[in-house]
Amino acid sequence: MPLTEPPAARQATGNSSTTGRLNPTYTQGQLDRIKLSMSTADRLTYIRSLGDPNLYFKFDYSTKANPNPVAGVGQGGQGDLSYVDNWPALLGGGVAMSMGFLNPCGMNTPHTHNRATELLVIVQGNNVHASFVQESGLTTPITTTLDLYQGAILPMGSIHYEFNDNCEPAVFVAAFSNEDPGLSRTAQNFFGEDASIVDADLGYPHFLDHTNIAQFEKTIPRAFALGAKECLNRCGISYNSTAH
Repeated sequence: MPLTEPPAARQATGNSSTTGRLNPTYTQGQLDRIKLSMSTADRLTYIRSLGDPNLYFKFDYSTKANPNPVAGVGQGGQGDLSYVDNWPALLGGGVAMSMGFLNPCGMNTPHTHNRATELLVIVQGNNVHASFVQESGLTTPITTTLDLYQGAILPMGSIHYEFNDNCEPAVFVAAFSNEDPGLSRTAQNFFGEDASIVDADLGYPHFLDHTNIAQFEKTIPRAFALGAKECLNRCGISYNSTAH
C-alpha cells in the first residue's frame, strides 16, 4: 500500500519531558493509513517510516510530555493514558497502559473502562484506596487499600476509583487488556443526560429540579479531583470549589 502521508509529518518537538521530547501527534491521514494496513509488518513498517523509532515506538508517561492528558487533569492530579489513537504502535497488541499521578488527597474519580480490565500497581506512595462496583447482583463495593508495589484488579465494565488517602503524592501504573480500553466518567456522563431523566432517576431530590441540573453538571470537578474532606482536613488542604 503506498504511503499517504510524508514520512516526517508532525514529528514531536520540544524538550519539556524527562526524555527531552513531547509525545508525537498524528494526522488523521496517518492514523487512517495505520489502521488500514493489511498486516502487522506493513503497519509497523509504515510507522517506522514516520521517523526516529525513539519517537514512534516509545511513549513518555511523564506529566510534562502530556499537556492534554486523555485520562484527565485537575486539582487531584493527572492521568496519562497511552492507547491506540495517541500511540498507534499498540494497534493489534491487545494492551494499553496509563500512569496516574495523585496529589495528596487526590482521587481518580469514579469511572468505567468499556472494553478492558485494569490491573493497577502502586509505584510511589501508600494508603491508596481502590474500589469497584461490578453490576446488578454484585452492588456491594469491593474495596482494598494499597501500599507501595501492591496491586489490584478492576474488572471490565466496573465503576471504580483510586483515592490517595495520604498527605504525600502517590503514583500508580495501570495496564489494560485492550488497546482501546475506553473511559467513561460516571458522574459527568450521568448528569449529561436529559435533565428530566436524571431528576427522576434520583427520586426528584429537593436540591435539584428540571431547571438547574444542567448548571449542577458544570460544578462537577474534573478528574482528577480532590477526595474525602477528612483527608483534606488532616493534610491542611483547602478545597477550591471554583477550580474545575
